[in-house]
Amino acid sequence: MPGNASLSISNFPAGVKPALGGSYILIAAWVGMQCLLFWRFGIFTELESVKYITEANNILQNGTVSTPNFWLYSTQIFLIAAAFKLKTGYVSVVIVQLIFNALATTAFFKLCKKLSSTTVAFWLTLVLICAFPYQTYNVYLQTESLFFSFCILFTYYLFSIRQLTWKTVICTFLFLLLLCVTRPSGVLWIPGTILYLFFNFFKRFSVLLKTVALIICSILFLFLLNTAIGSGGELDFMLPFQDERIICGVPTLDHFVNIKMADNPNSIYGLLYYLYYNSEQFFRLAIERSYAFWGLTRSHYSKSHNLYLIVLFFPFIAMMLLSMYSWIKAKSSIALFSICTISITWFSVIMSCDDWHNRFFLTILPYIYILSIPILNYLFKKFSPNVK
Repeated sequence: MPGNASLSISNFPAGVKPALGGSYILIAAWVGMQCLLFWRFGIFTELESVKYITEANNILQNGTVSTPNFWLYSTQIFLIAAAFKLKTGYVSVVIVQLIFNALATTAFFKLCKKLSSTTVAFWLTLVLICAFPYQTYNVYLQTESLFFSFCILFTYYLFSIRQLTWKTVICTFLFLLLLCVTRPSGVLWIPGTILYLFFNFFKRFSVLLKTVALIICSILFLFLLNTAIGSGGELDFMLPFQDERIICGVPTLDHFVNIKMADNPNSIYGLLYYLYYNSEQFFRLAIERSYAFWGLTRSHYSKSHNLYLIVLFFPFIAMMLLSMYSWIKAKSSIALFSICTISITWFSVIMSCDDWHNRFFLTILPYIYILSIPILNYLFKKFSPNVK
């Protein structure tokens, strides 16, 4: 059974290797996907791209952004500003996004290979490359492409740490900082990172030192989270509850309902205050937003598009759930990091709203693929006669 499969890095046999030139197949698939995106969309400068283009102009003209919350999108804003300053055009921004996407794709393959086999790594990477919704943002002047890539690259680096030193601690901190200034949701990667490092490298430390380290890290996370929530601008965490929106930007009511709010609602205290005094509404909306997050389908999509999303993502969600026993049995800190990140991202949707185009789900897609590995290993070993 899949529960008997080892989850230790490099413990799996190579199994059935992809056909000769498998790496060329992945390269061809990646190039083909990017060409398809350019043919379909060109360089997309509408929707949220407008905000970052506007803020890049603000940086160049005024030396600052219009509201503090945009500092949490600094990476994309400065990248566009640099393109303006150097007069290299929007194409240079997309080229940078493609470079990091290629690096992240390579890192994803290497990580999956360490956790499973060349065969599983090949097919998971091919699926990631062919996941059209995930790859679409490579030609958008939005934050998602770089954020998706940075998440994979950070995860690869984190899982590659063999000894906790000042150098690795500083590099981990800087990587997390990069995530946080690419998108504010980068702060959600901090708890999983803390747990991963804690269970991997703090085993020999005294209980007192462990406690102190955990308290300091928790305070740092809460401080950063509170700063992100209260950064102002267009961020209003009570608005999705006032008009009971499930999808961001799409109110389900034509009026505001009367909910109890703290004096400073855009804060951790404000969210806890809301939860305590409006629990009935919260749990009702939590169910609806969870359905939107995991259900993936949208009423504004065609039936064929919704079917495509179901076929593309649901089997891996099912395999992830079926693999939980193997991960629990292995007591893997890799699984702990992935599950923590997925859960917190899901909870952040519950506390706000889901995205029109499933962007929040796409952020955790690589972790769903990683967590599906035990079942995939089991299936390949069972149905391929060449697997030892």
